[in-house]
Amino acid sequence: MRRMFPRGVAVIIALFLLATSAAIAGAQPLRHASSAERLKAAFTSLKAAPNSRSVQHRYLTLFPHSYKKFQAYFGTSGALADGNECDYIFALSSLQSHHVAEVGSLLVQLSKDAEYPGNAPSCLQHVMANYGDRYTKQFAAFLHQLSPQDRSQLITFLADVEAASAHYQGIIQNLKGLKEADLAKEFQQQSERARQSHS
Repeated sequence: MRRMFPRGVAVIIALFLLATSAAIAGAQPLRHASSAERLKAAFTSLKAAPNSRSVQHRYLTLFPHSYKKFQAYFGTSGALADGNECDYIFALSSLQSHHVAEVGSLLVQLSKDAEYPGNAPSCLQHVMANYGDRYTKQFAAFLHQLSPQDRSQLITFLADVEAASAHYQGIIQNLKGLKEADLAKEFQQQSERARQSHS
């Protein structure tokens, strides 16, 4: 059989098609932007119907489940970083009494990778510390599921808020009451390190 195009022409056509498809794909709106818009709509619904279990569940499902996505939504220049980003995060506190396990798991997953600088991480710290103080038994169970490195990272993240929050000390006291001496010791040691570094 004879070739339809000389070899060089076929390569040029293939490169042209590849470049064209990449340009078309680049022009498509990012999926994460529409995810952010869905979370914004779910937040609006949650404010309108705060007691609706289905609305609460939808909000929890759409809330970012990785710190990378959390930062893409709420970090500096994030899709939802409009000065009200903490409202989205604080909404988790209002859901924790009816969704203890889901909220706890979500907060632990986000906090184990979190870093302090920024408005949204600061709000996450406060919500996580509040959860840890109120639901210490469940919080301890989640901590035990983490690797030692992830657990240490989460405790370090929370220790930065320790000076401004009675919740951190509440976590330590509650852990002692639950006979979780090793975890309580990790929190105390990190608290001492944080104090020394701020001195």
